[in-house]
Amino acid sequence: MTKELFRFAENVEDCIGQFVGSDRYNLLIENDTDLYAGNLNEEKNEENVIFKFRKNVFSKEECDLAYAGLREAATLSQNRGKAAGPRGNLLSQKGLQGRDWVTNEHNAILDFLTLPLNSFDDGTTVESIRDMYKDRQKEETRGQIWIRSEVVKVYPEYHGWFDKWLSGIHNLSRVEKRNEALQVINNYISVTNYAKPSMSGIAGYFDRYPRIPYGRETSYTEKNLEKFKLCYPYLNKLNSKFKELIPGRWEAQRNETIKLDPKFVIDDTVFTTLTVNYNWRTACHRDAGDLASGFSNICGVTGPEGKGWRGGYFILPEYKIAINLQPGDMLLVNNHEGIHANDELIGDNNDRMTIVAYFREKMLDLKSWEYENLRKQFVEERRLNKTHKYTRNRWNGVSPNMFEEQEWYDYMIKHDMKDPYAEEAVSDLSTFF
Repeated sequence: MTKELFRFAENVEDCIGQFVGSDRYNLLIENDTDLYAGNLNEEKNEENVIFKFRKNVFSKEECDLAYAGLREAATLSQNRGKAAGPRGNLLSQKGLQGRDWVTNEHNAILDFLTLPLNSFDDGTTVESIRDMYKDRQKEETRGQIWIRSEVVKVYPEYHGWFDKWLSGIHNLSRVEKRNEALQVINNYISVTNYAKPSMSGIAGYFDRYPRIPYGRETSYTEKNLEKFKLCYPYLNKLNSKFKELIPGRWEAQRNETIKLDPKFVIDDTVFTTLTVNYNWRTACHRDAGDLASGFSNICGVTGPEGKGWRGGYFILPEYKIAINLQPGDMLLVNNHEGIHANDELIGDNNDRMTIVAYFREKMLDLKSWEYENLRKQFVEERRLNKTHKYTRNRWNGVSPNMFEEQEWYDYMIKHDMKDPYAEEAVSDLSTFF
């Protein structure tokens, strides 16, 4: 029998980016349970459901296939943001202070200043970059640090040196600014990366990104497609249970799924992408990138030897609840809006792989599989073209507004590809007549 709980959310924003444990929950869920926000007198519906937890949904065979198909997708990653936890311990271990980090804002400014001299002017300025980052965490970083011993040779008063340097090059020419920025990159940034690693990865399909401007299979799926398909029975069961337990949210996600080229959807499900974590304790965070009108989930599997794990409870600090998620269990949960984390694993003999299957909202920006692959081919040919006007050392083939330039339109014509955006414009215009 399924237990139903009602609780109001507490304000626990202070725990974002922090590891939490038993101090953040007073109830451990170990059986089938539904949680709704509010009190017992309020209506239960899909708008206020926080989670639905079910024990032993998946068979051992389904779990074993999912493990075999996805375990290698979880690799050491330094790109998990606040979920990776605080840098406090890491900083103290390395003897660093927060001001030594090369922040994402620093990197964005340096990337802008070192663009090729013939790059298209899209209106970006140092000031617009600073404005973009003004409300973000100043300590956000790619894991790089400044070499203080080199910086102080030029700026003995170390604190605030980057701003002083930036102010000092303000009136220089474009060429001079670029050379100055290259000197900063080459002389002041350590080649050692100190980002906190985690065993995490993605599988399935992914949307465009500024440095990878085309829809695509994830690297793992592209290289291991047949192995990846082993998880299909598991995901189809998950899809079926999602539809059964939260039909409205499933339907909303399905309605978006059918807008995509089917090749960007994982089998016959409503999922485009999987996040796979292995023996990784996440800090408090909210998920980003998933469809707001859909619903997330987290499921756990272990290896064929069935070692399982101890601890690692899934914690919802806003509701002071933890869930003992074990192999074969399923947790449908509002990860998009709700703060969540997991407790520390106990002991060293753990084999905990979790799978989060979701629909990436930005996938809706993609066009056909053939169109996205042509974009990929275009980027790769530009990267390999040593005589291209934008070519430079370690160039990745991408430049600002490249898909608005004549070069791309000529490339589409050469490969008999219609411009889907031009067709959209015609369609939109027809509504006026």
